[in-house]
Amino acid sequence: MALEKKTDTIKSIDFYASLIESIAEGIVVIGLDKRVLFINNMAKSLIGLQAEIIEGMPCNTLMNTDLCSKNCPLDSNDNNISCSQASYFMNIQLHKKDASPIPLCLNVAPLHDAHGNIIGIIENFRPMSEAIKVIESLEKSNIILSQEKSRIDSIVTSLADGVFTVDNNLRITSFNKGMEKLTGLRESDVTGLTCRDILNADNCASNCPLSHTLKNGYGLANVMERIVSKSGGTIPVLISTAVLKEGAVNKGLIATIRDASEIEKLRKEVNNRYRFSNIVGKSVPIQQIFELIETLRDTDCAVLIEGESGTGKELVARAIHHESDRRNKPFVKVNCSAIVEGLFESELFGHVRGAFTGAVKDKIGKFELAEGGTIFLDEIGEMPMALQSKLLRVIQEKEFEKVGDTKTIKVDARVIAATNRNLQDEIKTNNFREDLYYRLCIVPVTMPPLRERREDIPLLVNHFIEKCSIKIPNKQKIVEITSTALSALMDYDWPGNIRELENAVEHAYIRSKTNKIDLDSLPHSIIKNNLKEPLNNFIASPQTGGDEMEKLQLKALLTKYSGNKTKVAKDLGLSRTTLWRRFKKHNLPETI
Repeated sequence: MALEKKTDTIKSIDFYASLIESIAEGIVVIGLDKRVLFINNMAKSLIGLQAEIIEGMPCNTLMNTDLCSKNCPLDSNDNNISCSQASYFMNIQLHKKDASPIPLCLNVAPLHDAHGNIIGIIENFRPMSEAIKVIESLEKSNIILSQEKSRIDSIVTSLADGVFTVDNNLRITSFNKGMEKLTGLRESDVTGLTCRDILNADNCASNCPLSHTLKNGYGLANVMERIVSKSGGTIPVLISTAVLKEGAVNKGLIATIRDASEIEKLRKEVNNRYRFSNIVGKSVPIQQIFELIETLRDTDCAVLIEGESGTGKELVARAIHHESDRRNKPFVKVNCSAIVEGLFESELFGHVRGAFTGAVKDKIGKFELAEGGTIFLDEIGEMPMALQSKLLRVIQEKEFEKVGDTKTIKVDARVIAATNRNLQDEIKTNNFREDLYYRLCIVPVTMPPLRERREDIPLLVNHFIEKCSIKIPNKQKIVEITSTALSALMDYDWPGNIRELENAVEHAYIRSKTNKIDLDSLPHSIIKNNLKEPLNNFIASPQTGGDEMEKLQLKALLTKYSGNKTKVAKDLGLSRTTLWRRFKKHNLPETI
């Protein structure tokens, strides 16, 4: 009987030791005398230690962090005041043995014995420069004393990050203080319940990381999720999972949950760098347009925006208006292609009663409505020649007369025009006044078609998914797009440009039966395009349009894979040497 009890104790200790070594963070326990009581293998790896015996060493000789000299939690008159505080978080620099600094996130919490007395502190840390990976249980077979079990138990309980374990039916078996703080729930309330009942995460219904780990036998690291707290609020988190074993027997799973609110905030800040008044893009042409809009904020000059239909010309016009001092005044849009020719003058300048048949009362024109603000003349190339001279006068003299009236009205409105036509060609065919063109084109803005800024497609897709989640609130929320579907969107030529992409994303959002947009949910035209002859055959074939077409396709693949030439070679089925020769042939960057 005694032998069986001892064996059970050893197994239990091994379980807790395995628990500690399964957490993908460095963990160091320091006593009140500032000597190391415990350090796990992840911490040794991060600090740069090999097989040295660490226990008993002074902590400042081991870690030598910026915290040591500035605000050591153990520095106080009675060695209790500082370390009795609640866990706190800060960024520090860890100096490895080779003296190279590493930026870290450090959590410090008090460590208590079984009677509630403070016996030291526990520090857990992770590098900010790389994602933390969940590690498998490491060998730890020499801990046999029951006091070691209590110590390890205290470490798990004191961790600032959430840690919980489940059995093979995904029912919660432990729930540490970090989980209690994160969710607002107590361990006694959740033990025995399924993790789905407690967390209600995005992927609980499908693609659950714990179910995946249980089924496949290996863990996942840093899966982005959103869980629901006791108050009903949504919390962005990173979940990592690992299998818990006793010998060769699977005893359940362990999961660590890290609050990703700050990461989410940083991600949004980074994304905002690529957004400007609802214009989204990180490509060079779009970033140049962002800079141009900022330049125009302090001027009132006329602007001509040129580009294909659906490239976002109106968004640029609105951005110019909202960035200027006129932002609190009207923005009046006039679609020149939608106005009946005989009503153009009345629409722009207004009319008085009796000016023509049907003019039963006075009408205010668009220019008068735009007083103090901006008038946006969309599709200016559709304006009749007879009216172009009157528009020229308004721009030059800032005055006009209503139809049927002799009274001159002064107007202060900035003119922004847009067209999908080539106005230079329209001038040659006498369909557009050259003098009006140069009055409008003080500052030209050319919107690139989407096929020339493919690197912006992933950002635009995420932007439109966010819009759809607001527009279609009763639909299951889409959290991502599969790589296959995104690749199909990247390969498509987008004759309808951004407007067509937005419609395609909304189409896929509605059709998707899961929380992901996959290839099958995309419009048929894009799926059909994706099923065409593989790109490597296209480039290799001599009947495909010659060297220029091959060069264009190589550049397109460079854009698709963000300059990663190894991926380009793999996509084409070519060796690195062959791809190097092709890049050299077309004067493209040769380094792979």
